[in-house]
Amino acid sequence: MEEDNRIFHSLDIPMNEKALTVFNKALNYALGKHSKLLVVREDVSFPKEMPNDMVQELIKPYNRKLREKWKNDGYAPVYIAAREINSEGRVHYHEAWFLNGHKTWKTYERFKESEQVLQRVIGSEYDVKGLIDHCDNGHRNGIMVKRDDPDSTDLHEVQRQISYLAKIKQKDNVKGKKFFTSRIN
Repeated sequence: MEEDNRIFHSLDIPMNEKALTVFNKALNYALGKHSKLLVVREDVSFPKEMPNDMVQELIKPYNRKLREKWKNDGYAPVYIAAREINSEGRVHYHEAWFLNGHKTWKTYERFKESEQVLQRVIGSEYDVKGLIDHCDNGHRNGIMVKRDDPDSTDLHEVQRQISYLAKIKQKDNVKGKKFFTSRIN
């Protein structure tokens, strides 16, 4: 597959162009490896009693452990993420995971695994219920993208989701890295 690094503007909002380029590169990388790709969007929050600096440290082991689990399951995960601060001043993360669609197609099962990993990371004294948002309120999630599909509807929906992660709004007060991805070759 020829690599396509065009920047897609699926939303009419200000976006970080560099992040959008990197996010599309990650999508193209994953599509280059797998002719079918399951794209799962999630928003990750942490308990309200956790200070933001602690949250920013916990996202690293969360993503690492979830990636390791899905890698061991054969899903060849690649992720993109954006850190934001909500109106209450709480840090949360928007993430999209690109998984080998030949090995997995069950979005609900992936969310259960996300919650299990988050529970291990934050500890049993906290309840993870409601901390992983499935991002399916009025939107599709768990989209299967096929590399050579002549109907680009699914690919465009995924690009819309990527655009949302690259939005500038709610990132003004974020200290540290605002956008990040798993390592890709």
